[in-house]
Amino acid sequence: MRLKKLPGAKFIFRVVVGTVMTTAVMSATLRAQTIRGTLVVAVPAREGLITCADKRLFNVDTGTYRDDAVKIARVNENVLFVATNTIGFYDSKEKKIAFDAFRVTSNYASRNRFNPGRAFWDGLKTDIRKRLNEYFSAREYAEWPESDSTNSNLLFNLIFYSVDGGRGRSYTLQVFYEKKSTPVISITGPVSEEIRSPKLSGKGRELMSYIARNPSLGAEPSILKFDETRFDIQRTSIEDAVEFSRTLFRLASTGIPKAQISSVFDCALLSHKQGFRWIEGGTVNSSRRHGGSTEDAL
Repeated sequence: MRLKKLPGAKFIFRVVVGTVMTTAVMSATLRAQTIRGTLVVAVPAREGLITCADKRLFNVDTGTYRDDAVKIARVNENVLFVATNTIGFYDSKEKKIAFDAFRVTSNYASRNRFNPGRAFWDGLKTDIRKRLNEYFSAREYAEWPESDSTNSNLLFNLIFYSVDGGRGRSYTLQVFYEKKSTPVISITGPVSEEIRSPKLSGKGRELMSYIARNPSLGAEPSILKFDETRFDIQRTSIEDAVEFSRTLFRLASTGIPKAQISSVFDCALLSHKQGFRWIEGGTVNSSRRHGGSTEDAL
């Protein structure tokens, strides 16, 4: 979905549909460890596709957070994914994550070679439903988390990013849950789109609205350069993409604090020539291992 230019704004980015965050109400027994307000920035560059995500993991019930979560997970040399919204249910009795969207997705991807065809996505949807139903069947109805009715019962989003043939694409799945005697689990997508200019997911819409209300921010060279109307992939370097992302995470963390977005972030490159690489301070780091785990509870 293209976000129309807002009054006073001097820029246009793309915002992924359906990744607006809200807080789900959880039961007293089971606490959901919710990534609230995740911001993901994807920038196509001449070297490949750069994806950056903030690091805040926020526990709704306790009001505590940490800024060391890795929200980017490697699938293979040409594919990675991120998850947003309620990505895990924490069982306070067992002191562990009882359902982990990252783990479910990573395990599935490790057993099934990524392919944008229907079979891969149908299999992933089946696996997610199976794991969620296992979680619910092992607990009393009263212990189940409430539906997030204010957000159309959205549970979490999975956004896959890939490069192939010199082009970057995104694939978005949305998982919905409604609390009933037989839990209603529905999964839509994937919605696929070629990435020709910067894409924001998560709190991207709120961030753009904030910048639109403060036109001087949109005039900053580090932002203005990435206006969709003037963006040039071949003139965009890894360093440019990281600095652009750094500016957005800084603005989001200070300008819209209720969004719970950290100023620190991770970036990964899907290189057209070398595949998946972590980026450290604008420099590719091939030795770092991939992340994407929520095992350590708050």
